[in-house]
Amino acid sequence: MSMIRLSSDDRRFNILAVAISIIACILVLYPMYFIVIASFSEPEKVMAGEVLLFPKGFNTSGYQRIFAYQPLWRGYANSLFYTLVGGFASTVITLFAAYPLSRRDFSGKKGLTIFFLIAMFFSGGLIPQYILINAMHLRNTYAVLLLVSGVQVMNLLMASSYFRSTYIPSLWEAAQLDGCSHFGYFFRVLLPVSTPIVIVMLLFYGVFQWNDYFRAMIFLDKEAFYPIQLVLKELLASNQVSGAMIELLSEDQEAFSEMLRAAESMKYGIILMATLPMLLLYIFLQKYFVKGITLGSVKG
Repeated sequence: MSMIRLSSDDRRFNILAVAISIIACILVLYPMYFIVIASFSEPEKVMAGEVLLFPKGFNTSGYQRIFAYQPLWRGYANSLFYTLVGGFASTVITLFAAYPLSRRDFSGKKGLTIFFLIAMFFSGGLIPQYILINAMHLRNTYAVLLLVSGVQVMNLLMASSYFRSTYIPSLWEAAQLDGCSHFGYFFRVLLPVSTPIVIVMLLFYGVFQWNDYFRAMIFLDKEAFYPIQLVLKELLASNQVSGAMIELLSEDQEAFSEMLRAAESMKYGIILMATLPMLLLYIFLQKYFVKGITLGSVKG
């Protein structure tokens, strides 16, 4: 087989594209690499700016403090529950709602779509939402993080668009001849050929549940229900040095230095603990993340 000879312009373009890609990879990967080496370095070296490419010293005191914090493991268990149960429940509701919106013969399709779009762009605000959740006695329960923002309109429209693109009239007619109702068609015909959108919805909702802490910060005030993100936030805040503490510790330089050292040694470990599970998930399932981004693109 003969090799295709590239022109000088093509070679220059390829070299430039590779160089830009390498620079972009370095800019994206270096911050995470720095967090890893800083979490194992001496806090004094990190604060002095001496840690750039390799760790300085070897220090695990930050991780020891993090692992000794008892609410950490309960937070991990809670986040795992929110991610698995919440991601599954949100995916099921989203797919069920997306199916009728994808049907051309559904008379309420236009009205419901407009209603969902209005709800996506305009909301009642945080205070009315808090009052409603409190009136329903959902505060400090596991259900509040499963219900509030449990279905996202963007994901609903994405799933509806996917179902619409995979709709084949002959399959629906054949299913009707075999006696299938809409439920039978949905479960026996549509879902088996819609594996990509199912996995994408599970990933999107799972990542949202794992990373989100704002809803927990608003609706939860009992540590028994805290997700890992809120647990780590509270742990980091408890080791921060405030202005009042500076005044109290100004006469005790040794205690002041130790508190600064503890806060610095824990900071990067906390970031790593919070992001590592999702990073590992992305490494193994990155093709589905990419497919999720391109699901709504125009197909030629």
